[in-house]
Amino acid sequence: MNFLYVIIGGGIGAVLRYFSSQFISSSIASKFPHGTLFVNCVGALLMGFLINIFDTFSINIKWKLLLITGFLGGYTTFSTYSLETVQYIMSGNIKHAVINILLNNVLCILFVLLGIWLNKIIFTK
Repeated sequence: MNFLYVIIGGGIGAVLRYFSSQFISSSIASKFPHGTLFVNCVGALLMGFLINIFDTFSINIKWKLLLITGFLGGYTTFSTYSLETVQYIMSGNIKHAVINILLNNVLCILFVLLGIWLNKIIFTK
């Protein structure tokens, strides 16, 4: 029955991804996928923050399935990011493809580190 936690978290994450991405994209007049970048960075931040909690505290696995596997799996958009990058490449827009790759990878790694750092600040006694 653990799969139900993944389904519930994934559904919530996917809906929140849709609304977050649409909001950011409609707020910024650009052909660059700012919404996807935003969602990936927020997801990376949450991943770093939450994974440290699960590694530090003895929390029921159901919460990890709900929040990390389900919610963040549904919320983050790495597959969308990959498709958008390939579309840039196939249309000959290598500059935007490289920018998209660099921003998503570098910023998301930095946001995971930021999440871990914030967790340590909040939970270190």
